[in-house]
Amino acid sequence: MISFLSGPAERLRSSVAQIVTGTNGNGGIGAAIAWTDNGLFVTSAHVIRSPRMIVVTPDGRRVPGELVWQERRRDVAVVRAPEAAMSSVRTADPSAMRPGSLVMAIGHPFGLVEAVSTGVLQSVGELPLEFDFQGKSLRWVQADVRLGPGNSGGPLADADGRVIGVAAMIVAGMALAVPAPEVEALIASRR
Repeated sequence: MISFLSGPAERLRSSVAQIVTGTNGNGGIGAAIAWTDNGLFVTSAHVIRSPRMIVVTPDGRRVPGELVWQERRRDVAVVRAPEAAMSSVRTADPSAMRPGSLVMAIGHPFGLVEAVSTGVLQSVGELPLEFDFQGKSLRWVQADVRLGPGNSGGPLADADGRVIGVAAMIVAGMALAVPAPEVEALIASRR
Protein backbone atom coordinates (compact mmCIF):
# COMPACT_ATOMS: atom_id res chain seq x y z
CA MET A 1 0.00 0.00 0.00
CA ILE A 2 1.17 3.52 -0.63
CA SER A 3 2.68 4.49 2.74
CA PHE A 4 0.80 7.76 3.24
CA LEU A 5 -2.49 5.80 3.11
CA SER A 6 -1.54 3.56 6.03
CA GLY A 7 -2.65 6.05 8.73
CA PRO A 8 -6.07 6.82 7.20
CA ALA A 9 -6.56 3.12 6.43
CA GLU A 10 -5.84 2.14 10.02
CA ARG A 11 -8.29 4.73 11.39
CA LEU A 12 -10.95 3.55 8.93
CA ARG A 13 -10.37 -0.12 9.77
CA SER A 14 -11.32 0.66 13.39
CA SER A 15 -14.81 1.62 12.13
CA VAL A 16 -15.43 -1.43 9.93
CA ALA A 17 -17.06 -4.54 11.41
CA GLN A 18 -17.96 -7.93 10.01
CA ILE A 19 -21.60 -8.92 9.61
CA VAL A 20 -22.08 -12.66 10.02
CA THR A 21 -25.49 -13.96 9.02
CA GLY A 22 -27.18 -17.34 8.98
CA THR A 23 -28.05 -19.88 11.62
CA ASN A 24 -26.07 -19.21 14.81
CA GLY A 25 -23.99 -16.60 12.99
CA ASN A 26 -22.10 -19.12 10.88
CA GLY A 27 -23.39 -18.07 7.48
CA GLY A 28 -22.18 -15.47 4.97
CA ILE A 29 -19.80 -12.68 5.85
CA GLY A 30 -19.96 -9.07 4.74
CA ALA A 31 -18.67 -5.76 6.02
CA ALA A 32 -20.50 -3.03 7.92
CA ILE A 33 -19.57 0.59 8.51
CA ALA A 34 -20.08 2.26 11.92
CA TRP A 35 -22.16 5.17 10.62
CA THR A 36 -23.00 6.67 14.03
CA ASP A 37 -21.39 6.45 17.46
CA ASN A 38 -24.57 4.98 18.96
CA GLY A 39 -24.41 1.63 17.17
CA LEU A 40 -25.97 2.18 13.73
CA PHE A 41 -24.13 0.36 10.97
CA VAL A 42 -24.57 0.60 7.21
CA THR A 43 -24.06 -2.42 4.99
CA SER A 44 -25.33 -3.80 1.69
CA ALA A 45 -28.90 -5.12 1.69
CA HIS A 46 -27.78 -8.28 -0.12
CA VAL A 47 -25.51 -9.16 2.84
CA ILE A 48 -28.50 -9.40 5.19
CA ARG A 49 -30.13 -12.83 5.20
CA SER A 50 -32.14 -12.61 8.41
CA PRO A 51 -33.38 -9.91 10.79
CA ARG A 52 -30.79 -10.91 13.40
CA MET A 53 -27.07 -11.33 12.91
CA ILE A 54 -23.71 -11.22 14.65
CA VAL A 55 -21.55 -8.09 14.40
CA VAL A 56 -17.85 -8.81 14.88
CA THR A 57 -15.87 -5.76 15.96
CA PRO A 58 -12.25 -5.13 14.93
CA ASP A 59 -11.11 -6.26 18.39
CA GLY A 60 -12.91 -9.60 17.93
CA ARG A 61 -15.99 -9.08 20.09
CA ARG A 62 -19.11 -10.84 18.76
CA VAL A 63 -22.24 -8.82 19.58
CA PRO A 64 -25.86 -9.20 18.49
CA GLY A 65 -27.18 -7.04 15.70
CA GLU A 66 -30.65 -6.52 14.32
CA LEU A 67 -31.92 -5.19 11.02
CA VAL A 68 -33.46 -1.73 11.32
CA TRP A 69 -34.42 -1.40 7.64
CA GLN A 70 -33.18 -2.21 4.17
CA GLU A 71 -33.64 -0.62 0.77
CA ARG A 72 -33.07 -3.41 -1.75
CA ARG A 73 -33.35 -1.08 -4.75
CA ARG A 74 -30.25 0.81 -3.57
CA ASP A 75 -28.69 -2.25 -1.88
CA VAL A 76 -28.41 -0.45 1.46
CA ALA A 77 -29.31 -1.76 4.92
CA VAL A 78 -29.02 -0.34 8.42
CA VAL A 79 -28.24 -2.60 11.37
CA ARG A 80 -28.37 -1.69 15.04
CA ALA A 81 -25.68 -3.12 17.35
CA PRO A 82 -25.24 -0.74 20.31
CA GLU A 83 -22.96 -3.17 22.17
CA ALA A 84 -20.38 -2.81 19.38
CA ALA A 85 -19.32 0.63 20.72
CA MET A 86 -17.26 1.67 17.69
CA SER A 87 -16.28 5.13 16.46
CA SER A 88 -18.22 6.38 13.46
CA VAL A 89 -16.72 7.26 10.10
CA ARG A 90 -16.42 10.61 8.39
CA THR A 91 -18.03 10.89 4.97
CA ALA A 92 -17.34 12.94 1.86
CA ASP A 93 -19.13 13.61 -1.41
CA PRO A 94 -17.46 11.64 -4.22
CA SER A 95 -18.80 14.13 -6.77
CA ALA A 96 -16.20 16.61 -5.50
CA MET A 97 -13.37 14.22 -6.41
CA ARG A 98 -11.56 14.08 -9.72
CA PRO A 99 -11.24 10.88 -11.75
CA GLY A 100 -7.85 9.35 -11.00
CA SER A 101 -7.99 10.25 -7.29
CA LEU A 102 -6.70 7.53 -4.99
CA VAL A 103 -9.33 5.45 -3.20
CA MET A 104 -9.27 2.47 -0.87
CA ALA A 105 -11.71 -0.26 0.07
CA ILE A 106 -11.78 -2.12 3.36
CA GLY A 107 -13.60 -5.36 3.93
CA HIS A 108 -13.26 -9.07 4.51
CA PRO A 109 -12.81 -10.63 1.04
CA PHE A 110 -12.87 -14.42 1.14
CA GLY A 111 -12.76 -14.22 4.95
CA LEU A 112 -9.51 -12.21 5.08
CA VAL A 113 -10.34 -9.83 7.93
CA GLU A 114 -9.90 -6.06 7.46
CA ALA A 115 -8.16 -6.32 4.10
CA VAL A 116 -7.30 -3.04 2.40
CA SER A 117 -7.14 -2.60 -1.37
CA THR A 118 -6.30 0.58 -3.25
CA GLY A 119 -7.07 1.95 -6.68
CA VAL A 120 -8.36 5.04 -8.43
CA LEU A 121 -11.73 6.69 -8.81
CA GLN A 122 -13.03 6.25 -12.33
CA SER A 123 -16.33 8.15 -12.24
CA VAL A 124 -19.40 9.14 -10.27
CA GLY A 125 -22.72 9.13 -12.04
CA GLU A 126 -25.62 7.20 -13.46
CA LEU A 127 -24.96 3.89 -15.13
CA PRO A 128 -27.57 2.18 -17.33
CA LEU A 129 -26.99 -1.32 -15.98
CA GLU A 130 -29.19 -4.35 -16.65
CA PHE A 131 -30.33 -4.58 -13.05
CA ASP A 132 -31.68 -1.02 -12.91
CA PHE A 133 -35.23 -0.84 -11.67
CA GLN A 134 -38.19 0.57 -13.56
CA GLY A 135 -35.95 1.76 -16.39
CA LYS A 136 -34.13 4.25 -14.19
CA SER A 137 -30.38 4.55 -14.01
CA LEU A 138 -28.91 4.70 -10.53
CA ARG A 139 -25.95 6.80 -9.36
CA TRP A 140 -22.80 4.86 -8.54
CA VAL A 141 -19.24 5.52 -7.53
CA GLN A 142 -17.11 3.54 -9.98
CA ALA A 143 -13.53 2.67 -9.05
CA ASP A 144 -10.66 0.56 -10.25
CA VAL A 145 -10.16 -1.21 -6.91
CA ARG A 146 -10.21 -4.93 -6.16
CA LEU A 147 -13.25 -6.22 -4.27
CA GLY A 148 -14.25 -9.78 -3.46
CA PRO A 149 -16.97 -11.64 -1.56
CA GLY A 150 -16.83 -10.14 1.94
CA ASN A 151 -16.21 -6.55 0.77
CA SER A 152 -19.93 -5.94 0.25
CA GLY A 153 -21.20 -3.33 2.68
CA GLY A 154 -17.72 -2.02 3.43
CA PRO A 155 -16.39 1.46 2.78
CA LEU A 156 -14.93 2.90 -0.38
CA ALA A 157 -12.94 5.85 0.93
CA ASP A 158 -10.76 8.71 -0.25
CA ALA A 159 -7.07 9.08 0.63
CA ASP A 160 -8.01 10.88 3.88
CA GLY A 161 -10.09 7.91 5.04
CA ARG A 162 -13.46 9.60 4.48
CA VAL A 163 -16.16 7.24 3.23
CA ILE A 164 -17.35 8.19 -0.25
CA GLY A 165 -19.48 5.10 -0.86
CA VAL A 166 -20.70 1.71 0.35
CA ALA A 167 -19.19 -1.12 -1.69
CA ALA A 168 -21.96 -3.02 -3.46
CA MET A 169 -20.65 -5.15 -6.31
CA ILE A 170 -18.26 -5.83 -9.14
CA VAL A 171 -19.55 -5.44 -12.70
CA ALA A 172 -17.23 -6.26 -15.60
CA GLY A 173 -14.23 -5.84 -13.29
CA MET A 174 -15.36 -2.44 -11.99
CA ALA A 175 -16.10 -1.83 -8.30
CA LEU A 176 -19.41 -0.07 -7.76
CA ALA A 177 -20.42 1.67 -4.54
CA VAL A 178 -23.54 3.54 -3.44
CA PRO A 179 -22.51 7.21 -3.00
CA ALA A 180 -22.29 8.30 0.65
CA PRO A 181 -24.65 11.30 0.17
CA GLU A 182 -27.35 8.92 -1.09
CA VAL A 183 -26.85 6.69 1.94
CA GLU A 184 -27.15 9.70 4.24
CA ALA A 185 -30.32 10.83 2.44
CA LEU A 186 -31.85 7.35 2.84
CA ILE A 187 -31.04 7.35 6.55
CA ALA A 188 -32.50 10.85 7.00
CA SER A 189 -35.70 9.82 5.19
CA ARG A 190 -36.24 6.96 7.68
CA ARG A 191 -35.98 9.09 10.83
